[in-house]
Amino acid sequence: MAVKRRMGPESAATRTMLMDAVEAVMREAGYAALSARFIARRAGLKYQIVFYYFETMDDLLLETYRRRTKRVMEKVEAALQSDRPLHEFWAAWSNPDDAALTYEYMAMANHNEVIRAETVAFGEQVRRVGLERLSARLRQTPLDPTIFTPLSITTVLTSIGAILGFEAALGISGGHQETRRMVEYCLRYLEPGTAAS
Repeated sequence: MAVKRRMGPESAATRTMLMDAVEAVMREAGYAALSARFIARRAGLKYQIVFYYFETMDDLLLETYRRRTKRVMEKVEAALQSDRPLHEFWAAWSNPDDAALTYEYMAMANHNEVIRAETVAFGEQVRRVGLERLSARLRQTPLDPTIFTPLSITTVLTSIGAILGFEAALGISGGHQETRRMVEYCLRYLEPGTAAS
């Protein structure tokens, strides 16, 4: 039976530095530039330290991605528990801040099975949480419940929001203001009596 080698503690500041370096490299050079040497250099460390804290590069990438999706999920949960869940969900999801990093993770998911599986799990989790939180809210509206379902609404909001964020990261802005106004008009219909964000 193989003995599991000693690993650095999960609470170590160096471990966090390595995950921060992963995201910095992705923002600056893209996910294809990720290597233990490049990440360690970005963190100001020797590359061997990567494998003291993470058994494999996939482990490092997965933990960094999980840290990011946890932060996003916290924003989603807070939005859906607010007095204006649809407006706040839209505001959280359509925020273009750091969309370039999200775009890199999506591109990585296309080529890395570990990140792809995590992306699928995260996407399904967001939809489930939306279903749970929005079902009661939507029953209070005069909408056709077979068309305006929590899943259809969260899918539309996440899809449009993500596209606007990705395009903004690339520098595309044509139609963005109009699309945001259209979505916010629909949200006012779904959540009457609230002002658009």
